[in-house]
Amino acid sequence: MVLLKLRKQERERRREIILRAAQDLFSKRGLSGVNMRDIARKAGVSVGFIYRYFPARADIFVDLFEAGAATIFERMKVDVEAKDPLPLRRLARTYLDFLHENTMFFQMMSHFMLEGRLSHRALQRVNDCLRRIMDGLEVAFENEAPARESRTLAHSFFAALNGVMISFAKYPGRSPQEIKKRTYLLGKTIAERFEREAHG
Repeated sequence: MVLLKLRKQERERRREIILRAAQDLFSKRGLSGVNMRDIARKAGVSVGFIYRYFPARADIFVDLFEAGAATIFERMKVDVEAKDPLPLRRLARTYLDFLHENTMFFQMMSHFMLEGRLSHRALQRVNDCLRRIMDGLEVAFENEAPARESRTLAHSFFAALNGVMISFAKYPGRSPQEIKKRTYLLGKTIAERFEREAHG
């Protein structure tokens, strides 16, 4: 029993080494600039070793994506449960903060949404993550809008915030501080509009 537990812990430790190496490379080179050989070199293991833990590069993407999605879900849950009179403004700021702090997660999400070239299993895992985020966002609209509209509003809010990041995250000629300031202003404006819509 103890031996099995130690083996499981060792396996998890090795997976974490691979994931950390991949995350570091993805954040520096982007998703398309990294292959399994690069990850193996960074992790100090063989390519064959990685395939024992991850059947494909997409599986590494999805594991990292799931971790990011879990973090943003927990942050949003705190905002929703805070009973703030302006929950959407808080949610917008929380979500944009997270994307600014975790550009790799945003790149991965954009890659999945625009490319969509994943195995059925990997795509299902990504969809489950996004559905969980939608469920969390929908709670913010449930008390303000009819049930049939709350999901649509949540989807629209999520799409609008992602659109802000797509449009401004790498805006040429602007400093990171200027970009953040602009995205926060746009997020606040979007939240105000959605608050009005939710209140009918």
